[in-house]
Order: sequence, then structure tokens, then C-alpha cells
Amino acid sequence: EIKSNNPVYNINYENANLNPKYKFDSFVVGSNNKFAHSASLAVAESPGEAYNPLYLYGGAGLGKTHLMYAAANKVHSEHPEMSIVCVKCEDFMNELIGHIKNHTTETFREKYRKVDMLLIDDIQFISGKETTQLEFFHTFDTLREAKKQIILTSDRPPKEMYTLAERIRTRFAQGMLVDIQPPEYELRLAIISKKADKTKIKLPPDVLTFLAERLNSNIREIEGAIKKIGAISFLSGKAITLEMVKSSIPEFLHENKPVTETIEKIIEVTARKYDVT
Repeated sequence: EIKSNNPVYNINYENANLNPKYKFDSFVVGSNNKFAHSASLAVAESPGEAYNPLYLYGGAGLGKTHLMYAAANKVHSEHPEMSIVCVKCEDFMNELIGHIKNHTTETFREKYRKVDMLLIDDIQFISGKETTQLEFFHTFDTLREAKKQIILTSDRPPKEMYTLAERIRTRFAQGMLVDIQPPEYELRLAIISKKADKTKIKLPPDVLTFLAERLNSNIREIEGAIKKIGAISFLSGKAITLEMVKSSIPEFLHENKPVTETIEKIIEVTARKYDVT
């Protein structure tokens, strides 16, 4: 918890709400995330009024958490009097369980139902947890009726959370559901260039092109690859070249093997494991 008169609670993310990494101006916008960026910015400019809840979903490492915390950062900087709670869904559940065991559920409710802005990361983990869903449902309704902003992130849309209570699923749908897709080539190129510049790593044009073509999964993968390339170059004292990159980060490079080859390999290994033809 960050000590202040108007606290921004922070569970599991050390100073995440104050980390400059989580700002709108450090988020690279492309066609895959433009709407998510615009919706998050609208929420930050008019919390509780624009889209409530804002539900951001998509695969890992695509910027959902970045946008969620960027909105919290902007609100906190422009409205320091507002209280904000940022929490991972797993921590929300564990905290609730602890309060139930200690018969201090009211303390839990006091914290989560009297804030101006609630952010929950990875809300999909609430699926199948009946007690947590019930507590979340009442917290959600209390905040929404009071026009307090709620932002949620998930790896899937509500309709694919099959063990989620229908009344919660419908409430998610009443807000703004925003899908974030993997970055296209041009955006990957821009992200790689920006990440390299930020870490003062000079990547030749052919390396930039190569990485943009091969690093096509998510932004975390891009960050990891650039950090490793920079570290190897620094420690070895060698300039960054295409050959050096190819030999340095094989774990990040996608060879784009035909899907049929992958399927055949899976069948072969599985058959051998269980001794069947």
C-alpha cells in the first residue's frame, strides 16, 4: 500500500501505478490496439462516465495491463484526491479468503466498495469460484451504481468464461468489451525500434526487419529478445549483426514450420509415449 491521504492501493505490483512504464505516451498504438487505447484514454479522462466497466481482453503480452495502469496513472495524476485500488484477481481472491477465515469480511468490503476506481487484472480467474464471484458481484454493483470506474483485463471474452455466473457475464457486457489482437508487422517494427532506442541499443536496419518478421507473438517476447541481444553485445563487446542475433536468441525465433509437421510430431511422440500405433 502506498501511504498517502488518498491511497492508491497496490497489491502484487510494486509501485506499478507510479511506474512511468505504464503511461499512455509509452504505449505504441497500431491498428490492433487503437480502439483499446482510445477507450482507456476516454475512461481516464472521464472516470465512471465513459465506459463502465471497461473490459480489455486478449492474449498475454499485448498491452492490456499497460493500458489499465496507464488509465490509473492519468486519473491519479489529475485527480490525486481519488482513491484507486489495483489488484490481480488471484490476490483479490486470496485476500477475501483470509478475511473470511478471520471473520473480518467487513474490512474487505470497506476497502473495495468505497474506492473511486477499481482495477482487476486477469479477471478470468474468478471463473468457478462461487464465493469470490458473489463478493465481486456485490462489489461491482455497489461501485457501478455509485458511478465509480471499473477496469478489468482478461485473456478471453466473458462469453468464453463458462463457469462465470450469468448475472456477472451480463454486467460485463453492459460496459465496453474491447479485444486486443497481436501486433501486425508495421506495429512490431515500431515497437522494436522504440524499445531499442529506449534501452540505447543500436539495431541495424536488417536486424530490425528480421526481428519484426520473426517476433510475431507478443510485446513481452519483443522486450525479452531485445534485452538479451543488448546484454550479449555488451558482455562480448561485439557489434550487433544479423548473424549474431540469429545465434543469440533461438528461443525467440519462430521458424514457421507447417502446421501438418507439428501435428505429425505430436502424434508420433504421443504414440511412442503410450505405446500405440
